[in-house]
Amino acid sequence: MGHAPSDEDDSFDVRLKRASKKLDPHSEEFSTKSSDEDAGSIASFGVAIRVGTELVAGLAVGVALGYALDRWLGYRVLFLLIFALLGFGAGMMNVWRVLNGPGMVPELKDDGRSQRGSRIDD
Repeated sequence: MGHAPSDEDDSFDVRLKRASKKLDPHSEEFSTKSSDEDAGSIASFGVAIRVGTELVAGLAVGVALGYALDRWLGYRVLFLLIFALLGFGAGMMNVWRVLNGPGMVPELKDDGRSQRGSRIDD
């Protein structure tokens, strides 16, 4: 049988962490995930959703305008094809603006600082 804990023994939590670290030394890396990593993945997911929405919206507007012009003017698919290509191009331009916007690419300022960072001696 085991012995009863005395005043000189470590607390249960400390002993449990020590034992789990002996069993699996890499477990601590996964259990101490920072909230910054989670926030980064959520932000990346948001950018991906926005990029997809921009592409689909541009194409949908182009197809709708082309279809409406074809029906109004009596053509079969002339304006539909033209405006679908224009809508796709507009969607790609919007995606380019999103991905290369001021928040996505860290640029250096005139004093050598990045957009988000600051110097240590400030």
